[in-house]
Amino acid sequence: MSSVPLFAAVDAKMGAEIINSKCTACHSGTLGTGLSRISDQRKSPEGWYMTISRMQRHGLDLTTEERMSAVKYLSDNQGLTPDELMPYVYVLDKTPNAMEEGKDELLTEMCVRCHSEARIGLQRRTADEWRGLVNFHVAQFISFEVQAQARDRDWFGVANNEIVPYLEANFGKDEKVWKAYQESIKGFELPLKWSVYGHTPGKGDFKADLTFTKNSDETYAVTMLSEYADGEKVTAEGTGIAYSGTEVRASLEQNGVAMQQIMHVNASDGTFTGRVYETLHNENGSYLKATAADKKETEIAGVYPKALKAGESTTLTIVGSNLGGTVSLNGDVKVLKTLKQNENEIVLEVQADKAAKTSQSSITIGSAVFENSFAVYEKVDYVSVTPDYAVSRTGSEAKNSKILKQYATFEAIGFSNGADGEQGTEDDVNLGVLPVTWNIEPFDEQAIKDKDVLYAGSINRYTGMFTPSEDGLNPKRTYSTNNVGNLFIVATYLQDDGQIDGKAHLIATVPKFVNPPIN
Repeated sequence: MSSVPLFAAVDAKMGAEIINSKCTACHSGTLGTGLSRISDQRKSPEGWYMTISRMQRHGLDLTTEERMSAVKYLSDNQGLTPDELMPYVYVLDKTPNAMEEGKDELLTEMCVRCHSEARIGLQRRTADEWRGLVNFHVAQFISFEVQAQARDRDWFGVANNEIVPYLEANFGKDEKVWKAYQESIKGFELPLKWSVYGHTPGKGDFKADLTFTKNSDETYAVTMLSEYADGEKVTAEGTGIAYSGTEVRASLEQNGVAMQQIMHVNASDGTFTGRVYETLHNENGSYLKATAADKKETEIAGVYPKALKAGESTTLTIVGSNLGGTVSLNGDVKVLKTLKQNENEIVLEVQADKAAKTSQSSITIGSAVFENSFAVYEKVDYVSVTPDYAVSRTGSEAKNSKILKQYATFEAIGFSNGADGEQGTEDDVNLGVLPVTWNIEPFDEQAIKDKDVLYAGSINRYTGMFTPSEDGLNPKRTYSTNNVGNLFIVATYLQDDGQIDGKAHLIATVPKFVNPPIN
């Protein structure tokens, strides 16, 4: 269930009828008077999808259209506000290797030891509903109270007396918040054309024109025409739907590859952030930031490259809305030629002064000034590899396999030490992705002994994409161990004054067999 088909033909009115006719077999009441359990919760579209799918496993008989219409109704009427969603969108976006910080130590010990905090944060319940969920855990998972971080305490007592009040205070249903949000988006219509800035790890920056066309039902036809910095053009087409007014989910096909797209739309300023990723490999994807193409305000969605080296000329691309005004850059950067300019894109041939000092630079378009839009730099002082900790998983590369490999893609980000000359301080300047060569090394003595570099997988020297080995026992390894490993990922950057290396930690491990939409 890691890829959720939240894009099928939908009819919210049908969804209400389905809930009132079929869900009432087990839940008392109606949508009008309040349904037991159901009316006491609010969730993201993925959350409602998981709930209804679980009910189907318990015998609820629904067609795909009925199920998705029910999800549509519930998301529109008992969804989450953008403020409630945003702290946890990394789970919805399938952001690779996202690391949770843990907002509360007791909550982490009691609940997050088994699933993400986002699983909790992406729903709202009444106190009785949270208490019911505690009881459900005890009944459904009969052995978990003797597991680590549960057998050392009265888990059930702590859950009822401390965790439930915490959940009610931080994740209570709070109907007033939801009603206020619904009121704030009254009359809002999803913009049909978007100017998109995107970045694909291992591939680079791109700009895209994203278009929605209303279908006869509550779906949209979606087309995204993308062009990378190196000139490669890509077309993706498919179907999408807006849930809760501003949460867009789309299914696309791009060069024969099935894709999923997530958009978190800000109704107040006509922008969105999100991600598009491969359906079968959600670790492979692109980060998106966009502005409505026809906005009257001048706005920048993205600028690339992120930094210009002193003395060198390059092509600078600006993506956004209402970009038709006169363009000027700061004094250290000269515009040699305007290659392209329209309302949604500016492409300039620029040159940074050879005497320029490392600094952040601004862009002025008409009367609008955008500070810190890109950097000018003298040299790279250090390299940081992102993610600094990652997981890959063994499996198969065959599309019909039930156990697919999970890849990991790394990027090397260059930094200048800034005015203070010290690495790792607040004035360090991010110079963006650097062209580097990639290698792998053993992480520790055990990795050397186990020959992890030989068996765990390989990395593309130019893209930074790590491909894990095949799943299963390997008779060539000690004890026929799986092709797992503990590795350093090493990026090497060459410049005039020598070589700079950056490192990250990779755990190449076994497949993950349970992967719901919200982990």
